[in-house]
Amino acid sequence: MPDVRQPPRKRTLAAVIGAAAASALIGLTASREGVRLTPYNDALAHDVQTVCFGDTTVRMRRYTLNECKAMLGDRLADYAEAVRAITPGFDELTDGQKVAVIDLTYNTGLANYKGSTLRAMYVKKQFPAACGQFYRWRFVAGKDCAIVANRCGGIVTRRNLERAACLGE
Repeated sequence: MPDVRQPPRKRTLAAVIGAAAASALIGLTASREGVRLTPYNDALAHDVQTVCFGDTTVRMRRYTLNECKAMLGDRLADYAEAVRAITPGFDELTDGQKVAVIDLTYNTGLANYKGSTLRAMYVKKQFPAACGQFYRWRFVAGKDCAIVANRCGGIVTRRNLERAACLGE
């Protein structure tokens, strides 16, 4: 008889962080990333080719909105798993604390989160001080996005939303 086993299925975002947190995370990330169905050069990220909801790791081609939504869920599940793996006690965090740190990591990269004071404070459960760390991540390509002339104020808005989620506001 032939082997008809299926490869193991990847865990969904809801399976990793819970349905309510998954819904909140997708809403936050999608609203701050925006969606583009065709590839573009992200000027804030040194002209890195980007598509859909800020994805830089897929083949650059035109996607449908449904494809972009599916990719966002999959990519956030990947980030959630990675953040969970390097954040002892992750499962005991509030939904807002999970949403905030996964969104930040999706936006800034896992390596940046891994070596951060924010991560150290999360591991030590130093809340609400850890939530105050989000504003420190307002710089893009050496520019302080709190300065209006730098034209990247959306980053500050995003960090404020992450901080609020972390605090449960």
